[in-house]
Amino acid sequence: MPVDPIVAPDRESLTAMEESLEGMMSRLRDLVAQDALTEDGLVEITSMYNNVGYIFLYLEANDEFVNYQRLIPWRDAFHKNPDLDRRIHDLLLRLRCTDPEAEESRLAYLTQLEEKLQAPDPALEEEHERLLDSAKEVLGDIRKDQVRLLERLGAAVGATNPGAVFYRLASRTGSAATRSKLARAWTVQRDGHEQELLDRLDRMIAARRRLSAAAGRPTVLARTLDKCGVGEAEVEAFLGRYLDRALAGQQALEDEIRAVVGPTDAPLDHFGFAIRTAFGPVEPPLFDLDACLAYIFTVARSVFGLTVTEVGRSDNQVITVRVGSGATEVGEINFDLWNTDGRTAGANHTRGIRNRTDWTGLLQHPVAYVSCRFRPDPRGAGRITFQNAHSLFHEFGHAVNHLLIRKRISNRSGLEYLPLERLEYLSMWFEKWVYHPEFATLLSLGDQDRDGLALSRRIKMLEYRRTYAERAVTAVLDFEVHRRTGGDLATVFRDLDDRYGLTRHCRLGDFLAYFTWPMFTANPGANFSYLMGASDSARKFTAFRPLDLDRIAERPPSGELFANCFDYDLPTEIPDSEALFAFYDRATLARADAGALPDPTATAAVRAGGRP
Repeated sequence: MPVDPIVAPDRESLTAMEESLEGMMSRLRDLVAQDALTEDGLVEITSMYNNVGYIFLYLEANDEFVNYQRLIPWRDAFHKNPDLDRRIHDLLLRLRCTDPEAEESRLAYLTQLEEKLQAPDPALEEEHERLLDSAKEVLGDIRKDQVRLLERLGAAVGATNPGAVFYRLASRTGSAATRSKLARAWTVQRDGHEQELLDRLDRMIAARRRLSAAAGRPTVLARTLDKCGVGEAEVEAFLGRYLDRALAGQQALEDEIRAVVGPTDAPLDHFGFAIRTAFGPVEPPLFDLDACLAYIFTVARSVFGLTVTEVGRSDNQVITVRVGSGATEVGEINFDLWNTDGRTAGANHTRGIRNRTDWTGLLQHPVAYVSCRFRPDPRGAGRITFQNAHSLFHEFGHAVNHLLIRKRISNRSGLEYLPLERLEYLSMWFEKWVYHPEFATLLSLGDQDRDGLALSRRIKMLEYRRTYAERAVTAVLDFEVHRRTGGDLATVFRDLDDRYGLTRHCRLGDFLAYFTWPMFTANPGANFSYLMGASDSARKFTAFRPLDLDRIAERPPSGELFANCFDYDLPTEIPDSEALFAFYDRATLARADAGALPDPTATAAVRAGGRP
């Protein structure tokens, strides 16, 4: 019996979803009531849990827009039901699968259930959640103080992020002395709550350490690395090299800022003004949304041999496409392009509804759901900014990654079964296609928009350079505090400062909010994955940049170049971060009028006309 894809959650009504959850629970009860479980039953159960996992991942990602409280009991019925877990565990113990992949899935499922059933006192996990909620409340108080400061300065905030409002205010302030005063006032609002926030975060870290010890792991990091394909020593060496290079890159940018604005002890406080001085007031160009989608679909066809065909478009901005490879259907992607209509735009997300399953009596293709927030622009409907395009391409990369995973059965939903360090490889590679020459060509941009695109690219790259140290220190601080059995964040930061001289470029308070973010709480110690993804993607994209899409399409599909994005069992190659810095260092304030950005160095294979 073919299985139709689950439709995207409707923001106005959750009735259909509730009926789906009820139906799956009814079928699950029928399966576990039997005396024995078959291979087909195992596949059906894992498929159902995949779907339930997706539904709540998606709803949680969009909780600002969807009130799904009435569905919470269904989540608990599936995921917080020890009696059901024990019954499935007992059935799996007695089952033996003849198909190797099904047997692998059975054993993985048993391990997952045994860990869950043997979990430490749930009170410890509840304590961690309470501390996380409390830390977020402190961040809310900081935001209120920042809003009050901006209001006193006459800057309207509304639904906009206060940090973005402050950045615009500072960038338009001509006096260096006034900009410095503004920066100090802004920091005071944050640091006034620093000790309160540190207390919550340190207690969260202590709770994680107790949880890891109860699970039989020596450190929090060791527990996280169970989900990775790299070891602690490899990551430590990668982070050390990256941080050294990031600090040097940050120093170079600080020198460029001083060359524009004059001597200052805190150059980054004047970054926005330096941008305006170098480039003038910027009115970013807008790009046609459909043309952007057509472009990135062409990239997918040229590089991976995928055909992407639109099959539906709803009134509430959901575009559904079907993805194929030759005559074979690969799966579906739903682009949920939400009009935030003046509300705060949350993060963009990609969620996998289903993984690929092709089993006797059960056929399901993977479905990915891309959620991107775009504000309507009075200058043109259906048009998006350069940043919007960058985000859209990134999320499309996650969707393609989900569709091309080489697994037919999985006990997890979405991309979770890939090693953590590889989760961002393909998404960060796709986002870099906003920098490819074909972007302007395939969008048929006129001279004025081409100039605007060139400027948008340069500013985006400079903004990335501005975060060199921030990204590196965040990852190292996260890694180091979770590999230790004791010590608080402030102590770890001081130790790193003694080694690297961090306080020349940053302060501890710059990083605290990140420790409440989902990636940090779900996988503590693994923030290095973003740096690895950025490094790997820059190296691979640099090989494609000199080639036009027609030339790329004439060559064999590039699947093997990206094989470890699709196959869990392949080893992780530690990327060289130098390609990343070489890519972004091309954009400088000193070259503001130098025309097109210089190309990054192509690989020897590309220079010789070989395959990237």
